[in-house]
Amino acid sequence: MADASDLVPSYSFEVTLDGISFSFTKVTNLSGSVEIETIVDGGSNNSPVILRKPKRSPDMLVLEKGVQTTFKDVAMALFTEGSKISAININVLRNGKIVRMFFVTGGVVVRREFSPLDALESAVLLESLQIAHTGITEVPLPVGL
Repeated sequence: MADASDLVPSYSFEVTLDGISFSFTKVTNLSGSVEIETIVDGGSNNSPVILRKPKRSPDMLVLEKGVQTTFKDVAMALFTEGSKISAININVLRNGKIVRMFFVTGGVVVRREFSPLDALESAVLLESLQIAHTGITEVPLPVGL
């Protein structure tokens, strides 16, 4: 049985976009997918044949953060709709050490969105980037090694 101390937390992570580090509060759609075609073979009626097709649609990654009044937010404004991001690195940390690394390639910002402005609430203004990408690679790093 797994010990609770071996589990990787989802709340401690670092994100860099083209080498610039940002303090995102949430990363969603951290996933990749393939497209398939199912064929029923005339001589094999027990199960279909599954073939991988060329990918037609990109995967989407969503990064969300609170808007700040710092130099980093000036850099964040450079990632407008249509901007290409060649390297996205996401490092998941446990006790300050990297335990998982995700590399996302071929990114293009397809949507930039801000949370609603509401004078009746005391919420933080949030900004999110939706990034289409061509692939994600995970690198697990065992802590004991």
